[in-house]
Amino acid sequence: MNDTKILILAQVVKGGYIQTVTGFIKTLMEHNAVLLNHADLYQKYGYRGTQNYITDFIRKNNINCIIYLPSAFEFYFDIYFLENLRKNCYLIMLAGEIETNYETQIQYYAQAIDLIFFSNFTSGPTMRQIGINSMPYWGWWNPDHYRKPDNVEKNLDISFLGQTADKSGRQTYIDYLAENGINVETFGYGSKNGIISTEEAIKLYKRTRVNLNLSGVSKKTRLTGSSEIHRRAKQFKINLFESAFCGGFVLSEYVPGIENLFEIGKEIDVFYDKYDLLEKVKYYLEHAQERENIARKGRERAYKEKKFDVKYAVPELISVIDELRKKKKYRPS
Repeated sequence: MNDTKILILAQVVKGGYIQTVTGFIKTLMEHNAVLLNHADLYQKYGYRGTQNYITDFIRKNNINCIIYLPSAFEFYFDIYFLENLRKNCYLIMLAGEIETNYETQIQYYAQAIDLIFFSNFTSGPTMRQIGINSMPYWGWWNPDHYRKPDNVEKNLDISFLGQTADKSGRQTYIDYLAENGINVETFGYGSKNGIISTEEAIKLYKRTRVNLNLSGVSKKTRLTGSSEIHRRAKQFKINLFESAFCGGFVLSEYVPGIENLFEIGKEIDVFYDKYDLLEKVKYYLEHAQERENIARKGRERAYKEKKFDVKYAVPELISVIDELRKKKKYRPS
């Protein structure tokens, strides 16, 4: 019997295209989880008052599991408060920006966490090295968002949806294509075509012949400062999954482990540098049938994978958490 009672600590904000994290939270709440916006509590009650409020809420509502979804740069809580919560609750944290923030935010909080989850294939060994349990998680999407409209005319050769300014490598790729006579239509914050709605984003994926997925991380954040080594890291981005759900052909910058999600050359394709990018863009613009066959198979894979679908992935996650929680024997960090 699953008797896990989950409290979600998350700063819920508006904006973005498809609200993946918000959809994840909503699905958890459909399975009887409850939500506290800790950022709002902090504004209202301050540092100590927020801790007291959360502690009382846990006691009054018989909470035995906490899922903490911190924003990329926050330090609302100290590890001593989290460690105190962990004595009576199974404590889980999403490491959403682990590729850039591991040495600053993630490993600090991980000291007082029972389970870290993230969307990549490379952080598990890093967590094991410091004795932290972890798991990859991919269930952020509701496929029903992407089914309509149907039969959208493909009238755009190549596009990229996302931020390019201050993102490692992205503008370099786009400029290199332009220098070689290939114009990339860019959408998103600071781009030529600007921010677009969720509905417009879905149509964009569907009407584009080659959807670029660029995986470069932020060049500089409040936590990385002047450090540059993190810029070599690659992240899984939502374009990869949303384009596939929309039936768009995906040409992705390679991210370690991407072959575990989609079969390269059959369901998506990847590039490794700007020269490879140029060659493959030209090839797929000239070979429409092969391109569309790959796009169709990529869409089939996206809909087939239950681990991508929030409706299936969240109950599976809860089941895993319930089992781990029941086996837990508290030991101080």
